[in-house]
Amino acid sequence: MIQGQIHENFSLCGTLDPVTVVNSEVFTDVIDMRKFHKALGTLLIGNVASETIVFRAVTCDSAGNNVAALKTASTLTAHATNNDNSQILIEVDGADLPGTTNADRYIKFGVVTGGASGGPMSISVHGIPKHLPATNNDLASIKEIEIDAD
Repeated sequence: MIQGQIHENFSLCGTLDPVTVVNSEVFTDVIDMRKFHKALGTLLIGNVASETIVFRAVTCDSAGNNVAALKTASTLTAHATNNDNSQILIEVDGADLPGTTNADRYIKFGVVTGGASGGPMSISVHGIPKHLPATNNDLASIKEIEIDAD
């Protein structure tokens, strides 16, 4: 049961700011899964060209290097309009990671298209923290959390 404010229970722990994604994979911030029970990566797809899209969660070290596949969403096949203005979600449970090395502790989410045109996309990652309040693990780039009425 969630208690208090939503932002105190769910942390914004990773993002890929809106960018045109083409045939080179781009990633979110690195997420330390020792701080979270679960992480949910949401890919937001804009108006894209007729290309395949691959969205995945990977393990890595604390610097984001030594990438290894963890979970890959079904590749969206190339189609001029079917992928436009849609979303894909990938959930990672901390239990999915052995946690014996740094590469088993850190994750990030990536997206790539299968062509040279691509299109606008962004990723937001929310985590369920092991310790509350969740705001202790929010990204430093958050400018404001508004909860009071105007």
